[in-house]
Amino acid sequence: MILVYAIILLILLALLFRRDLGLIAQRSYRGGWRLPGFIAGLFVLQAVMVLYAPGQTRWQMAILVLTQSAIIGLLFLNRHLPGAKIFALGLVLNLVVMAANGGWMPVTPETSSFVHPARIVEVHTRPPSSKNIVLARSETRLWVLSDIIRLTLPWRRTAVSIGDVLLIVGAGQFIFQATTKEKNDR
Repeated sequence: MILVYAIILLILLALLFRRDLGLIAQRSYRGGWRLPGFIAGLFVLQAVMVLYAPGQTRWQMAILVLTQSAIIGLLFLNRHLPGAKIFALGLVLNLVVMAANGGWMPVTPETSSFVHPARIVEVHTRPPSSKNIVLARSETRLWVLSDIIRLTLPWRRTAVSIGDVLLIVGAGQFIFQATTKEKNDR
């Protein structure tokens, strides 16, 4: 969800700095405009089948890993776009840590309590409406890539990973470079 908030903020900043968001539509995309529709569809599938469905099944883990892998593949096809490589690297880092920890993004009990202070946190469980699994730091493979960066936003608390930071940087690079006219166009 933090990525959605960041993209909205980046778009608002681009508008504030009078960037031409219409230039995004003029970019050359491999896969045409089906690409953003497909990516949006994958995120919706992931939300419906994984984030907002209870449980911790292999089917949910498979959908999470497959949707992330498909998005990485689509970004590889469009690696010529600004920010695509950084965004893909963020997805790869997130995918690696999730795969190393059974298909879910690990978060420590302390970080989970920071994000949701009113919840009782049980180790080896998946909190509701989350892609996380609560694991002790000592049990987490590739801990440094997990959701370890704690953030307090004006409306909520959250935790992000290094991969999430790269996703935001990649999205920002795309929004700001894709909305700049080439020197030849001026």
